[in-house]
Amino acid sequence: MKNIDYFKFGATKLEDVSVLHIEGEFESVIELLQGQVTSDCSMLSDSFGQVSALCDEKGYILCNFDILIKNKSILIVILSELEEVFIQEISKFTPFYKVSIKPLNTQVIGIAKHKDERVLPNEQKILEVEDINLCLLLGEKVTLNDMQPIKNNNWYINRKILQDHIIKKSDLGKYRPHELMQDKLRISFKKGCFRGQEIISRMEYRGKRKKLTELIVHDLPSDIEKYQLIGESIKFENKLFSSCLRKK
Repeated sequence: MKNIDYFKFGATKLEDVSVLHIEGEFESVIELLQGQVTSDCSMLSDSFGQVSALCDEKGYILCNFDILIKNKSILIVILSELEEVFIQEISKFTPFYKVSIKPLNTQVIGIAKHKDERVLPNEQKILEVEDINLCLLLGEKVTLNDMQPIKNNNWYINRKILQDHIIKKSDLGKYRPHELMQDKLRISFKKGCFRGQEIISRMEYRGKRKKLTELIVHDLPSDIEKYQLIGESIKFENKLFSSCLRKK
């Protein structure tokens, strides 16, 4: 795996995310999300969450997030700066399903581990790439005492290393999943219709990938001037880690 030497195993408290609880009958919540988000919500369980996205009708990404089930409740873990985007878009449809969206005040721990490591109580895997798992752990009483600490930056660098390039608010509505490699991790092409599905599927089966996003590790901002930066560069140990869109 490219740039794996920069991957850091351990856990960190995620300070820049919000948790949303979609309240209502479980089946109604799943039905609502299944028609809107890009992942297959029928595959969710108490141990297995998933990375996902919400696109507009033209297939452009509006926000990225992780979906979890905890005690039969559907939770959305999303960057705080994109919380309102998700709420506004999904709230257009909540009256039809008799559900509502409410903030949930809880802490979120991000864990990067080998997939054969012991599973913690209430831990939920959101991403598995080769022998690496990314997991989330929610709860007010969760501590990092028994876990190797890593920095917040490491969590987001880890995601880039695993080719999970997520957008920031400044990227809203600018890119389609295939440009950011999100077709590999965040899209289900088997589940049926979702918002933007027609265009996204056309790119999958009939299109040719003209651009792709990859992680570039560099020293100076000027090193990536010829590329289109997705999100923001993350600094760690005098290196910059950037998701860069380039021509294939």
